[in-house]
Amino acid sequence: MAKPSISKVENAFQPAKEINSATRFAGRKKSVGDAYYGLIAAGSHIAIVGNRGIGKTSLSRQLINIATGDNDLLEKLVLPHDEKLDFQTFYYACGQTTTDTTALLERLLTSSGCLGEWVTQIPKASKIVSSYTPRFGANILGMKVALDGEKRTEVESSAAIGSHSIDTVFTNAVAAIVEQKLSKDGILIVIDEFDQIGDPSGFASFLKALATNVPEIKFCIVGVAQDIQQLMKEHQSSNRLFAGSIIPLPSMSSEELREIIDIAESAIDNYLTFNTDAEERIISLAQGHPYMVHLIGKYAFRLAYQAGKQVITVEDIEATVQSIAEHGSDPVLEGRYKKAVASSEHREIVLKALASTQADDGEVWTTNAYKLALDQGVDNASQYVGHLASDEYGGEIVKMRDRYYRFSDSLFAAYVKARPRLVSKQG
Repeated sequence: MAKPSISKVENAFQPAKEINSATRFAGRKKSVGDAYYGLIAAGSHIAIVGNRGIGKTSLSRQLINIATGDNDLLEKLVLPHDEKLDFQTFYYACGQTTTDTTALLERLLTSSGCLGEWVTQIPKASKIVSSYTPRFGANILGMKVALDGEKRTEVESSAAIGSHSIDTVFTNAVAAIVEQKLSKDGILIVIDEFDQIGDPSGFASFLKALATNVPEIKFCIVGVAQDIQQLMKEHQSSNRLFAGSIIPLPSMSSEELREIIDIAESAIDNYLTFNTDAEERIISLAQGHPYMVHLIGKYAFRLAYQAGKQVITVEDIEATVQSIAEHGSDPVLEGRYKKAVASSEHREIVLKALASTQADDGEVWTTNAYKLALDQGVDNASQYVGHLASDEYGGEIVKMRDRYYRFSDSLFAAYVKARPRLVSKQG
């Protein structure tokens, strides 16, 4: 058996990157089918919601592939389809600087990786966008604008729109792009990390108006949320705007997580493999999160390759998890863990007890957690629960009702359960 290159081994699992190709995409048959029907449904936008590390961005990337005529995943999953779709697609990931709906629409129009490139090439669209100057001032589309936020308008026969709001400018600009008939099925705009927008108010109203004025535009919003109302922060009209196309991503099944492992092993021609116990241990630690499978799998492959070992055992998985924690391989999750624990043995015991007693729906009944903590010598667990719910320790748990809590991030809960103890036993 030929030994694979280090590069192939390192990239067999990909915790830091979404899955772009159909061959590496695992499971999610129902979700992919729902996304496809959302694409072909006239007048409907798409929403992909779920917890962190659950595969939302990877699904949105597959949606882009399907929208541009790549049916490989539909064929792999044996999902019914006929003609290839022909959308012009754009992808934008929000960050903390995307403060509100206005900032979002401005960035969509002016980012070169999004609509900005097309706006510069289509005179009518360029003229429309150039009439609107963001308040902060910049060189937008090659036009120097004032720092005072003055809107520049050109003297010509068409009505000036400099006084119009950004949603009007956006609507008119994309209408001008649609007029060029660049694609048969219209334009798909994927907005990832939508939950990062500080104040998304007004976006639902904007989408409602856009559906009437430019029906060829379809949005797919992706974000951490339990439902569309939580993501949009607007209850009215949200369900109707996404009718039939809201895709809540649940935790992956054991079979789907196992498929991720199988795909990674196949990527290196099974030079490195997990034995059955090791595979089951990874699946157990992942708690339904594909990210955790990729994270543990990546470092298990690396350590085995370096040691010249081809069959990975459950003992190797435990050593891998220890190494991930010690080296801060995921600095964000590790940093949150250390903030929550803050060098307290008892707080760490309670944190792990909460993670270990989650019900299938993610809720934790404190009675069960307290019993587990008491067995480990903590007789005042409620005090530490109060700590873990406070901002001082990261606010990692949220009270649902009397005696019931939930982790604010299920991926962090999985990390807590998998991570070895940080604080040595005292006494």
